[in-house]
Amino acid sequence: MIEPWPSTTGIIRHFGLMGDYEQHGNTAAMRRGRLVTAACHLIAADEPLGHGWEERHPECQPYLAAYRKFLGEHDFILLEAEREYRCEALRFISHPDQIGKLDGQSPIDLELKSGSMPSWCRLQTAGQVLAIGAPAMRRFALHLKADGAYALIPHDEFRDLDCFRSLVQAYWIIQDFRGAA
Repeated sequence: MIEPWPSTTGIIRHFGLMGDYEQHGNTAAMRRGRLVTAACHLIAADEPLGHGWEERHPECQPYLAAYRKFLGEHDFILLEAEREYRCEALRFISHPDQIGKLDGQSPIDLELKSGSMPSWCRLQTAGQVLAIGAPAMRRFALHLKADGAYALIPHDEFRDLDCFRSLVQAYWIIQDFRGAA
């Protein structure tokens, strides 16, 4: 049987590294996170959210205020959002939140997080740039906070790339040899 290719977060989850996130996460927070991310894509593209959207989703307002503050303090040009990338060499897929130009620099990978900032996010962005085929691409997490503030966190540890490669390779070793006679 041919196994479907796992996602970046599927690899991280497989090895139990998302335990802090899954333990403290709840359905409402995960739903809010998806709504915030989708709204941020529209805001960055200068597209409307739709009539009454923010009134229908008041739980998202402080996080969107944080994103708007980020856009007001930085020159960010959205190039793409949630595009699927397939890493043929390592056999996994990835959907980076946003790829864009930040403050006039070459394209970056920007991972949006509302709520907590998980420790494994560095591995997530490492997997994303590997899937894109641009391991030298600068990686950041944008932590959108409930008080309307944000933190732009660089992921500049080059060893993250090797760590993610090791995880995805180990994942496939387990798949290939589990139950083999």
